Amino acid sequence: MNKTISLLFLACASMPSFADSTYIGLDYVFSEIKFSDEKAKPSMTSFRLGTTVYKQISVEAQYSISNKSDNIYNMEFDLENSKALFLLLQSTAVNGFSLDVSLGYASSELTVTGPENTFNGTDDYNGFAWGVSFYQQIPSFENAQVKLGYQSLYNDHDISINGITLGFNYHF
Repeated sequence: MNKTISLLFLACASMPSFADSTYIGLDYVFSEIKFSDEKAKPSMTSFRLGTTVYKQISVEAQYSISNKSDNIYNMEFDLENSKALFLLLQSTAVNGFSLDVSLGYASSELTVTGPENTFNGTDDYNGFAWGVSFYQQIPSFENAQVKLGYQSLYNDHDISINGITLGFNYHF
């Protein structure tokens, strides 16, 4: 855990040294955890920091924290946090609209609590993550964008963690 935070901090601190354009973002995530024909829908808030490394290619670090858990059959499902690093492939903006595809790696921590005779504990789900996002530039603020996207933070034959994101970006 400390190793991950240290590497994330080092990557974020060194971004301005090779940055063409740096941005920050804040998203509300309507997440969904699917398992055994059941769905839990906890929500999260994501903080993002990214930089353009070459024309329309960016690197983005994302940290998400839990807002709300979901209850299924007296079991509480909570995505405690999620850390991710993405490579974003961005389109050219046309009439203020743009699109990006993100590919990367995510680590998500899921906590399940319930009655004594059920599973209680925390598991980490690490692996390939991807997403697609649409952006609309805000006409009054040239450096600001509204974002709507889909993210898959983990996908396995037993469980998948994904979500719809609605957020805001500001480019420096």
